[in-house]
Parts: sequence; structure tokens; C-alpha cells
Amino acid sequence: MKSINNNGFSFQLIIINIIFWILLTLPAFLFRYNGPSNNFSEYFIYRALINNTILAIIFYANAYYFFPSVLKKKGILLYLLAIAVSLLLVWFLSKYVDQQLFPIKRKWGKPFFPNFISYIFIIGISCSYRIIIDNFKSRKLNKDKETENLKTELSFLRSQISPHFMFNVLNNLVSLARKKSDKMEPALIQLSNLLRYMLYEGTQDKISLTQELKYLNGYIDLQKLRFGDDVIIIFNAEGDLEHFYLEPMLLIPFVENAFKHGMGTIENPMIKIKLTAVNKTLNFLVENDIANIGESKDDSSGIGLNNVKRRLDLLYKNNYKLTISNHDGKYIVDLKLTAND
Repeated sequence: MKSINNNGFSFQLIIINIIFWILLTLPAFLFRYNGPSNNFSEYFIYRALINNTILAIIFYANAYYFFPSVLKKKGILLYLLAIAVSLLLVWFLSKYVDQQLFPIKRKWGKPFFPNFISYIFIIGISCSYRIIIDNFKSRKLNKDKETENLKTELSFLRSQISPHFMFNVLNNLVSLARKKSDKMEPALIQLSNLLRYMLYEGTQDKISLTQELKYLNGYIDLQKLRFGDDVIIIFNAEGDLEHFYLEPMLLIPFVENAFKHGMGTIENPMIKIKLTAVNKTLNFLVENDIANIGESKDDSSGIGLNNVKRRLDLLYKNNYKLTISNHDGKYIVDLKLTAND
């Protein structure tokens, strides 16, 4: 369900108020035009209009002054006293207006202006009205705080991605430097392309899956420069990639994890990556062989996966399913993600 913003809620309040006072006044018009034609019915509608005007003054004075300024700030005793005094003044004023404008009332019994029961009734409705407004504002404030906290946390999680990624990439470059490999220069060029992505596309709220794939391919190419033919990499991507949008750098931790922990002393290591996007649903599967325990571990192990799990919880809540399995010498990550509207 979509949340209602302040403008939408204010508009709804105005409509509800108009409908309320129309319904309160409508019986007088119906009686005037459908009842007997005499002096009583002639003046009835004017009495009702003034009556409702008095009730409206009580309603809004309580809703926008007495309830928020007296009851909330100075306590219930002073509030009850202020209400009692105000109602007495309004009651005497209504009697005076009734006597001056409608002397014909003596022929028809009691005046039509509100008595204390009507006052109490309208005060009760006014208090309920004010409570609804305050509750909405409170929920809106809490929602804004929650949204701001989520944005702060997401920013922090994103800031963790960059140094964690750079740590892994620099390890690759160190390995090439030790070998005095001719691949060092193209590796630095590829790193430059990845950093450009992180600085520009990586700061956006959402990017197309095509853009994210360029980043993944760049990272895989960088790993190929390091490992060469020592690793078999199978990467397939298909479906509506251009029109599927997701948060940038959401998939890379799974691929990083596969390279970090899928190499070691494994004979003929293989990493399989399959991505499919159909009908706003993304299936992302990463499978790698498992190195012996301790061979590929470092102090940063787990940071990337814990980070992406938390981001998935914050951004997609019930719109994703992440399954991680470890059996038969294979480590498999299976992510199913539904795009947010």
C-alpha cells in the first residue's frame, strides 16, 4: 500500500471536513423544502446554519488550540477549565443571538441552538479529529526518521564496498607485480575502468542490469589477467537486461567470493556464473569449487557477503530469496530478485 504524503493527507482532511458539515446541515434543508410551509420552517434553516457555525467554532477552536496548546502542554485540569468557561460563554452567546434574531421561538418551544450535550458531542469529535492528525504526523515523522536512517546505513554499506573491493583487486595486482608480469599494464587499465564505474554509476540509486554486467565483466577480465588458463570461467547472461534496474554493485560480492575462495590448490578450478532477467525477476547463480579450509581465508572474509545480505534486506525486503549451499565440493549462491516498482 502506498503511503500518503502530507499534501495528500491534508487534501483528504479538507474533503472529510466539507462532507461532515454538509451532512450536519443537510437535514435542515430537507426539512425546509419538504416540510410544512410556515414561519417555523422558514426560520429553521437559518437557525441550523447559525447553530452549525457555533459548533464549527467550538470544533476548530478545540482541535487547533485547546487540545494541542492547553491539554498537551498545560495538563488536563486546565484544559477542562478552559473548555468549561468557553462553552458557557458560547452558550450564553447562542441564547442572546437566539433571542435577538428569532423571537418567534417562544411560539415553538425550546430554541434550536446547541445545548451542553451537543457541545460535549462536538468536543469529543474534535478531540478524535485532533488525535488522528497527531497520529498521522507522528507516523510520518517516524517514517521520515526511519527512511533517513536507512539511507545512512545504505550509504555506510556502500562505502564499505569500495575499500573491500580495492583490497581484493590490489591483491591481484600485487600477485602480478611479484611475477613481473607483462599483464600488469592492462590490469591497471582495467582497474581504472572499474574505478570510473564506482565513481559515477556506483553512486546512483539504480542502474540497468546492462551497466552492472559491464562492471562484472571488467572484474572477471581482471581476474583472467591474474589467473590466465588456471581457472575456467563460464559466464552466461540472457533476458531483458536493459530494462531491469537494481542497486549498483549488488552482485559483485558474490563473484568476488567465488574467486577468493574457489582457487587455492584446487585442480582445474571452475567458476560458473549465470544471470537471467525475465518479467522483472532476476535469477543470479554463482557456483565455484571449494578450496581447502584456511587456504583462501583472510581477515576480510565474509565482509562482502554480510554487506550484500544487509543491503538486500533494506532494499528488497520480501522481494528476494537468497540461497547459499555448500556440498559435494561446490559452493553455490542462488539469488532470486524481484525489481521494486
